[in-house]
Amino acid sequence: MKLKSRLFFLFYCLVTTLIAPLGLAFLCYKKRHDPPYGKRALELLGCYHFEFKRCIWFHTVSVGEAIAARPLIQAFVKRHPKLSVVVTTTTTTGAREISKIEGVTHVFAPLDSPVAVYSFLQHFKPSHLFIMETELWPCMLNLTRYFKTKVCVFNARMPEKTCLKYEKHKTIVQDLIANNLYQVICQTKDDAERFLRIGVASKKVFTAGSLKYDLSPNEILFRHARQYRKNWSENIILGAISTHEGEEAMILETFYGLKELYPELKLVLVPRHQSGVTRAETFLDDVKGDYDLRTNISHELKGFTKDVLVGNTMGEIEFYLGLCDLVFMGGSFADVGGHNPLEPAYFSLPIITGPNYYNFQEQFDKLIEHGGAYVANDHRRLFTVCQMFIDHKERLVETGMRAFDVQQEGRGALSSTLDHLEETLRAIN
Repeated sequence: MKLKSRLFFLFYCLVTTLIAPLGLAFLCYKKRHDPPYGKRALELLGCYHFEFKRCIWFHTVSVGEAIAARPLIQAFVKRHPKLSVVVTTTTTTGAREISKIEGVTHVFAPLDSPVAVYSFLQHFKPSHLFIMETELWPCMLNLTRYFKTKVCVFNARMPEKTCLKYEKHKTIVQDLIANNLYQVICQTKDDAERFLRIGVASKKVFTAGSLKYDLSPNEILFRHARQYRKNWSENIILGAISTHEGEEAMILETFYGLKELYPELKLVLVPRHQSGVTRAETFLDDVKGDYDLRTNISHELKGFTKDVLVGNTMGEIEFYLGLCDLVFMGGSFADVGGHNPLEPAYFSLPIITGPNYYNFQEQFDKLIEHGGAYVANDHRRLFTVCQMFIDHKERLVETGMRAFDVQQEGRGALSSTLDHLEETLRAIN
């Protein structure tokens, strides 16, 4: 490691050691309305009450990554039932998804401070660390080297903006990140090329496709919702899934504008976080909107006649999708980067996105190119696209089928990725 990189890393370790407790406090405050960390909050600082002699470590961060990685982890555990597998997340919503996997142990990932990461490594002694997508943290990558942990990034992606930032500090990035990666399994050839640009050796970089195409949603829950929606409405139902701050108000304004032209229109609004539910309620109360919360109605929607259903439950995404005819994917008007469009595509639902979908660039580009999704650059365009589907209902079916075709054609990454991970196991110390 060059002197410049060594000095930067020492400074980084000092700063993260000092601010880690503040980071814990911030995350606990942020999660106060979502499932809270509770007594397990100190796991973020590396405080664990049990340990393993050896394990395989999967790191998945949040709920989206956890859902995408779940089939792979399940397949891995089935192949290796005798191996201890620890799966970490940073969020409580991600933890809930991981808890559905049999045969693994979940703990919260340590914040990237040397004390927290070292404590984690001392407790669990992972022979391999399999990181989902983009979590390339200096302490995590450098301290694992001292434990002879082989680090593999799977379903790896790197946006061009991130790559350009890394290239400005290529010496440090190569020393602290690139040189510590044992294997990188990328979603696309473009992602692979960017990892090469930051200094990862070509023999370590592979392309396997995106695991998000290989999702396995709850089809039974979706079909039940399809039956239940008949108790609510036989007319068009718009869906807004995983909305963020600023999007709830925009969606509701668009909905009520459309409702002036189409009085029978309904809306399913599902914010990404509990704070979004509060924002939606405030807006609807101010305009005296006709709505109710998911938790206030029967599971079968019997007797539910409101105009708006606000989804305030976790783990029911298939239920909400089953109620919809047309889905807007949130996080795309807010500068969040969008959310996975392949879930509605799996159920042959037409998709609308805002302009900011860089977290799922490849998936949205394919859907848009093949007519399975539409982009709305502003609220006026959103209104126009929704109106187009309402006036031409045959487009709902046609666009939905095109979205389904794109999702099905992309499958296969799970098997390829699993084979690459298998190769790394041959090097267990």
